[in-house]
Amino acid sequence: MPDSEWDERLAAAAGQVLETMFFTAIHGPAEAAGSIAAARVAAHLTFAGTTCGALTVSVSESSVRALAANFLAMEQEDPIPASQIGCIVCELTNMICGSLLSRVKTEQHIRLSSPELWPEDAALPAEPPSQSLDLGDGTIDLWLAVEEHAG
Repeated sequence: MPDSEWDERLAAAAGQVLETMFFTAIHGPAEAAGSIAAARVAAHLTFAGTTCGALTVSVSESSVRALAANFLAMEQEDPIPASQIGCIVCELTNMICGSLLSRVKTEQHIRLSSPELWPEDAALPAEPPSQSLDLGDGTIDLWLAVEEHAG
């Protein structure tokens, strides 16, 4: 499948998960200039099967607390422990990847690794994100690397 089709499916998967599980709307593409520079919380997972790859999700700190509060049915002003914030970003990554891969026809099961929180001091992928989306109060950036195998 061409990269453009993967990118379209990734945007649709992210939109579906954000709207249905995190009660958050996407306001369109994010401006590339300021997106990655802000403080972020990121997670990464890999998948293997007929299609193999990895997904890295990075959420701006300004959005991650709102996403966590929505997901946990809490008030945004309530303190949310940093450990829970990390777990929420990992679960968001897992849900987006699952939604994405459910849109791909395959005759073989695809195995997902457990999402892992990206270390705070680690650099995000050097290439531009596959998708960078405006959540109103911040952004979510998604890097998708895919390798398809024949048979």
